[in-house]
Amino acid sequence: MIYHDACSGLRELGVKEQPRQLLASVGGLSMIELAGAEVCCGFGGTFCVKYPDISDKMISDKTAEIVATGAKAVLAGNLGCLLNIAGKLLRQRHNIEVRHVAEVLAEMTDQVPPIGAP
Repeated sequence: MIYHDACSGLRELGVKEQPRQLLASVGGLSMIELAGAEVCCGFGGTFCVKYPDISDKMISDKTAEIVATGAKAVLAGNLGCLLNIAGKLLRQRHNIEVRHVAEVLAEMTDQVPPIGAP
């Protein structure tokens, strides 16, 4: 799995290691560090509406990096990023799950099916 750092969490709140530490506590979870984890996905609120060509290039670069790792899932803590990444991967016809960190943590309670479950 890969963790994508959202711009707002990373740059405004200083959230970098915290989600990685949480995810490291999840048994059976194997993380791959994405070279461009800190690079914006191109969503940025109205950025994607005001600058669609730039936004599309940014998300295309991001998904190419994700696909190249061979990861089965992408995790993030920002719904805008998750929607943008999931949408692009879907349009590109890649079968890579995109999940919120809270979903993975909820799996630890047996209330949510684990990643990859039918």
